[in-house]
This record gives sequence, structure tokens and C-alpha cells, in this order.
Amino acid sequence: MALYFSSRKIPQLDSYSFTERAMILSIAQEKMPVPRRLICNLAKLVPICVIFFLVVEAEGWWKLLALLAAGIGYPLFTQPININMSMPYIDKAIKQFEAQRSQ
Repeated sequence: MALYFSSRKIPQLDSYSFTERAMILSIAQEKMPVPRRLICNLAKLVPICVIFFLVVEAEGWWKLLALLAAGIGYPLFTQPININMSMPYIDKAIKQFEAQRSQ
């Protein structure tokens, strides 16, 4: 099983533009059952809590740099988790997207 860090690397989404890939991933995330969605959110929440705890403990100007790094790093950290947790639902999401696009 491959780990994907970008939607550009997913073979099923090669022929779609960036916005179309984002829509398909959004549909795939909606198709996730609640327990899997909960695990996905917890997988993102636990490390982020640790990072922000370290930001709070930073002193002086280091706090500003830590906040900037955390703000930039947040989507870089959470996007791969979202992509990989929603991979089993990509094919269904593509079918739903194609059906919506043809209407």
C-alpha cells in the first residue's frame, strides 16, 4: 500500500485538475464512515496538540517563529492523513463526481 502526500500522486486522479481533485477528495472524505472519520481526526489532533503545547512553552520571539512554523506546517501535516484515510473511497467518489459533472 502506497502512502500519498499529494493528490497529484494518486493514479486514479491523474486526469483531473487541482480543483477537481480537491472536490473528489472532499466527496471521498464524506463517504468515510463515522468511526473511520473519528480515527482520522484523532490522528491529526494528537500530534497537533503536542506541537501547539510546545508553541505555548516557547519564550519571546521564538514563540512567533514557532507559531509561524505551526501555521505553515498544519496543512502539510494533515493533508497526507486525509488523503490516505480516504483512499478506499476514491473510486466511489470519482463515480459520484462524474455523475454530478454530467448533469
